[in-house]
Amino acid sequence: MNEEKDYAEQWDVSAKFFYEQGYYSWMAQQVEKMETVVEIGCGTGYSTLALIENGHKVIAIEKNHNCIVKAKQLLIDNEITDDKVIFIEGDIAEDSFRGKIARNYEFDAVLCWNIGSYWNKEMIEYYLPYMFQYGLTRWEIAQNPESSYAELILWETCSLAQARRVAVHIVDRGTEKLNEQNDPYYKMLKDEFGYKKIEYVNHSALSISKGGRMLSTKGVVNREEVLDIILVSILMR
Repeated sequence: MNEEKDYAEQWDVSAKFFYEQGYYSWMAQQVEKMETVVEIGCGTGYSTLALIENGHKVIAIEKNHNCIVKAKQLLIDNEITDDKVIFIEGDIAEDSFRGKIARNYEFDAVLCWNIGSYWNKEMIEYYLPYMFQYGLTRWEIAQNPESSYAELILWETCSLAQARRVAVHIVDRGTEKLNEQNDPYYKMLKDEFGYKKIEYVNHSALSISKGGRMLSTKGVVNREEVLDIILVSILMR
């Protein structure tokens, strides 16, 4: 099994758990007045399904072909019609790809929920130029490549939203609640991209690690079967 396929299989287990617990529905409710959304990293489709069930039309972007195959089949199994979703295979980190999305599609918000990816030497080497351009140092990347990748993708998510002057919605997961008093990072994104308002909603949740996609907190892999986490909705507009 190659690493892309392995990631898709593992994330499918974790995402199904999120869907069945109602967490994706909760995320979708945070953007319920935004009719058409771009979803950065749709994974295997459970978040996409929740968005459609909440009344949204979705432009679903995913760089992992195996994830897209699973996502399409999931929507077919749930009798979702083609007019509700467009799947696009591509990498939001690439300027040309991001530019095509901004020019060719109309949308009301850009979403990025629970960023993740598999990692190997080739992946790190591929993203190094993008991470350097973003402003990370080689030492910072080496310390935590997953966190570095997440920062890059969040930045490019905001870049796409800014290009169309629409809202951006991020869902992060961690062990602590976030608000304007203890969050320097998302407030920095708000100011950098010229948003006037940032809204936080915290939600206590569970996540499976063992048996699904292993989760890491601050670079440390969690091997427990079920973890207590905090999902944080960050809406900037």
